[in-house]
Amino acid sequence: MLARTAADRIAKWASTKTSQGLLVTGARQVGKTTTVREFARGRYDTFVEINFLENPSAVDVISGAWNTSDLLLRISALSDKELVPGRTLVFFDEIQEFGDILTWAKFLEERSDYDYVFSGSLLGVDLFGIRSWPVGFLDELTMFPLTFEEFARACGTATSVVDIARESIERREAVPDFVHKKLMDLHARYLLVGGLPEPLQRYLDTNDMVALRRAHKGVFDLYEHDIVRHMRDNEGIRFTQAVYESIPGQLNKENKRFKYSGLARDGRVHKGDLRFSRMESSFDWLGAAGVALPTLRLDEPRFPLGLYENRASFKLYLNDVGLLMSRLSGEASLKVLAGRSDVNYGSPYENFVAQELLASGHGLFYYANSKRGEVDFVIEDKASGNVSLVEVKSGKSYKRHVALSNLLAVGDYQIAEAIVLCNGNVEREGDRTYLPIYAAGWLG
Repeated sequence: MLARTAADRIAKWASTKTSQGLLVTGARQVGKTTTVREFARGRYDTFVEINFLENPSAVDVISGAWNTSDLLLRISALSDKELVPGRTLVFFDEIQEFGDILTWAKFLEERSDYDYVFSGSLLGVDLFGIRSWPVGFLDELTMFPLTFEEFARACGTATSVVDIARESIERREAVPDFVHKKLMDLHARYLLVGGLPEPLQRYLDTNDMVALRRAHKGVFDLYEHDIVRHMRDNEGIRFTQAVYESIPGQLNKENKRFKYSGLARDGRVHKGDLRFSRMESSFDWLGAAGVALPTLRLDEPRFPLGLYENRASFKLYLNDVGLLMSRLSGEASLKVLAGRSDVNYGSPYENFVAQELLASGHGLFYYANSKRGEVDFVIEDKASGNVSLVEVKSGKSYKRHVALSNLLAVGDYQIAEAIVLCNGNVEREGDRTYLPIYAAGWLG
């Protein structure tokens, strides 16, 4: 069983909630169902799981309920279990197949005899298309692929080792050499494996690269199938599939900004359609489904960042770096395994950082200006209003960063910190802070 920090979050909800259910969302295959099941094990006398995807008839049964008592009766009949007051967790899974179940949340929670968890995949722009959102009756948790820290623990790394590194990073002090080397080795593995639970478990069980890539392909194909299943029209399907399939190739170029011109090559998207207004819904769908990570350009690196975003110019990362590596050439994987330090791993490194920033609560933004240059990520601390620049360097020459210098020279921007994530250890040099690449999730 892969230990997830989300399980701690669910436990906190269960111990502190008043009249709230829990809504667990995230992309498909990130471990939502397994995490809820493992949390429930041993904590409840009765665990009721109703999966609206595996059991479509449950939609008809539940939708026929005419009040809360009748609904509870139908839940008991579907599960063939006795609902024990105070000792029962009812788990509604794959609720994107029946979004109206969330309209019942308020009424169920008013009958506080039982605990309720709702889980579903973000397969569209409108959250499950529900008619009435139960404001104040749902706590929300979004799950992502395993972070690097979770991956390290899954690979058997002692908690104390990870804690030493994280505490050193937070103090901006050098990580002990043996810890730094250990985590850099694990980071290289993470690039290959990623944090999707099924491929990761396949790797841990077999150490078989062919089996690992087969698992990655299964997830990639599943996401493509979801596009066909959930998009509303054929044009939207064509556009969205073309965008999704183009992401690895777009990221493999020196300029990783999304370019529409690359979509016309396979004939699914005509040149006349290659504009943001025609394809905006495809970008939105992939982002809302959690399978792509849109990173918007900022016109100015100022707080609050959302006021300065430019939606028409962006980068798209995949939701998992292992999935990205599986779509690149086999030679790229061999170079990672060989520990080649002379290779530029720009796209996997950036994809990794995007994942870690998002999982740690940051929005995804980058800065680009024809005169000042481009900075890979810009983050903000909403409590203090501080803005920090984050540059990602995968090669040896990680101390060359003209854009950082240009932006730091603009005193009006009041940048709190300029961070370079690289293969080196913690180092301060003038107004730059160099941190190990694996520290991306610990930037505060």
